[in-house]
Amino acid sequence: MESTSAIEKLANDLITSLQRVEQRRQQWQTVTKPLVLATLNEIAEKIKLNWSVNVNDMLINLESVFIAFNPMPTGIVEKSEINLVNKMRVGGFLSFSQTRTGQVVVWVSMPLLEGLEEGPARNFTLETLDPEHVDATIVHQYMEKFLEEIIEWENESRDEIGFARHIGA
Repeated sequence: MESTSAIEKLANDLITSLQRVEQRRQQWQTVTKPLVLATLNEIAEKIKLNWSVNVNDMLINLESVFIAFNPMPTGIVEKSEINLVNKMRVGGFLSFSQTRTGQVVVWVSMPLLEGLEEGPARNFTLETLDPEHVDATIVHQYMEKFLEEIIEWENESRDEIGFARHIGA
């Protein structure tokens, strides 16, 4: 009869992994999510930009807390024979999101100029952390990084030359 010791070890490793996922989820619910929410709200209240803090909790254990810029006019206006249409800047957010393993992925979604840029928005991950490693200092560091990215996006002058016109039906 063959030894099952390797299978037993792997089964124990799996049990340990599943327990770790549950521990991370508990940490997110009881400590990390409230801390991130409070820290982002504190920042949003102290620093008056056109942004808001929200929670996406449509899927339990796949939740996110994020700060997002509200839609705002770009100052670019499209004229037609009938009316004027302000082009809007939409999006731009920093998210602290749970993964399926209970870890927290910190990621950014960049803004788009509605009707002038093709979507989807450019997204990128900053870091993936265990929830117990997320504290107010980490939130502040990633807010700084987020704002640096937004400033760079606002200041970049690499727009393509030419015109794109979207004609409605």
